[in-house]
Amino acid sequence: MSTSDHNKLIGILHLSYAALSVLLMAGFSLFFVTVFGMAAAQSRGDAAPPALAIGVMVAFMFVVYVVMAVPSALAGIFLLKRKKSAKILGVIAAIIATMNFPFGTALCVYTLWFLFGEQGRALYDTPVSQTPPPPPPIWQTGGAGAGDAA
Repeated sequence: MSTSDHNKLIGILHLSYAALSVLLMAGFSLFFVTVFGMAAAQSRGDAAPPALAIGVMVAFMFVVYVVMAVPSALAGIFLLKRKKSAKILGVIAAIIATMNFPFGTALCVYTLWFLFGEQGRALYDTPVSQTPPPPPPIWQTGGAGAGDAA
């Protein structure tokens, strides 16, 4: 695979990972709300589960998963657009994705292998500004040819 193919694949994988994380958390949230809603409907009297505590727990888990998915989404977008900050965001997203074994760990290994390898360095570690070429020789002598013509 070429460098641009690796870069494109990693960008797509990070976007897919972020989307999958959000979808899974939405599914888990729906599951918890449904199960605890059914438990509250079935219970009689004071044995009902505390709805506020369950709602706070589900909201907290949803926010954590979304916050963990945002760096991967940004990294995927920046990698596909080949922005300068794509390498930094890719490393951050890869390290966060490591916590989700086995797919996040595999994505982390592949991302770090590419970004810190020769291909990633060639793509993202170009100098920001290069020194300009030296001036023409006439500028170095102070313009001596203009006063000699008289």
